[in-house]
Amino acid sequence: MPVHETRDLLDPEARSDSVLQVIRALMCRSGLRTELARRTGLSIASVSTAVQRLLDDGIAHGGKKEAVALRPVTGVAVGIQVGARHVTVAARLPHWPREQVRLVSLGQGLRDGAAWIDAAADAVAGLAGSIGRGPADLATVGLAVPWPVDPRDLSPSPPSPWFAAPDLHRRLSARFGEVFGEVFGEVKVVVDADARLGALNEQTYHHPYETLLYVEIAEHVLGGLVVGPRMVRGALGRAGSVGHQVVEPGGLDCWCGKRGCLERYISVPAVLEGVYVSLRARGEEPPASVGALIDRARDGDPDCRWALTAAAKRLARALRESAATLETQAVVLGGPLAPGLRLVAAECEQELRRSAWTRHLELRFAQPDAAAHGALILGLIGHLR
Repeated sequence: MPVHETRDLLDPEARSDSVLQVIRALMCRSGLRTELARRTGLSIASVSTAVQRLLDDGIAHGGKKEAVALRPVTGVAVGIQVGARHVTVAARLPHWPREQVRLVSLGQGLRDGAAWIDAAADAVAGLAGSIGRGPADLATVGLAVPWPVDPRDLSPSPPSPWFAAPDLHRRLSARFGEVFGEVFGEVKVVVDADARLGALNEQTYHHPYETLLYVEIAEHVLGGLVVGPRMVRGALGRAGSVGHQVVEPGGLDCWCGKRGCLERYISVPAVLEGVYVSLRARGEEPPASVGALIDRARDGDPDCRWALTAAAKRLARALRESAATLETQAVVLGGPLAPGLRLVAAECEQELRRSAWTRHLELRFAQPDAAAHGALILGLIGHLR
């Protein structure tokens, strides 16, 4: 059986659109034909026709009543999540299941200037080598960034606090070309908001809800909405921006121009600032990081516990407001503050039960590195969704 090359399989000029969509779906995850229809948005008949073509060409295997899976292919799929202080790189062969992905976490990010780009390139080369492949085998790259992305030109969507980082995906692709040569430079880096890619990961692998909202709580608070198999971007890429839902009318000024936004109260800097003030007032040393804050809350520190509880209640307030228009079935929380909110999940759920709009809402927590996995998926599917 011939081994196919990933970039050849993804060539839009070589296959019909329905066959290409099924190939991309199988690279994300194998599944029954009915599941492939749900994930691609195609009809069962179209999926069956496409699958039969792939079976005849030796690209996939599986019967009518068993999961269809991709046969071994060459080419490495990569996902990169970049934050203010960290970078996570994920890599696997497209026919591997998610559980076999290779991950590397780097202790630098956007606050370190362009240094993280060189570190990410080195990490990609190392992961490709650990898989038994070289830089020339790189097939797809997806990038998750902590700001809304304009779907028209993939630039940061205003208002954005990250105006200094336009065309980041192009800079990353150019740097990869410098490091690995022309063949690597041909790989297109596709980019989207980390919250939206977190939602894509959760919808693909864990929570196949009709509507799912993913909230990434880090330096900023972003929301990503998935409806069925589609990521909802909006005209400027800001759909699902729960971080700028007003939770305190007339409250603190926000950089976006509004007042009382959720982000001003539950982002990592905001929570740490609140704890700093309360603990200093008691003459105690405040936690230096969100991880330390969560550990102290877990050990019973009342101020740290109160900070997380207050954040959970304000989050629930924002979700109640947004539910009137989004009407999501589930909310998945990710980012550095999510483990702390898990400690006070009961308080958040109690607040959600106060409104008929959110009594049905399921509150879940993302697995680690969800956005990096989502970026890997984005690289495979491009912007078809």
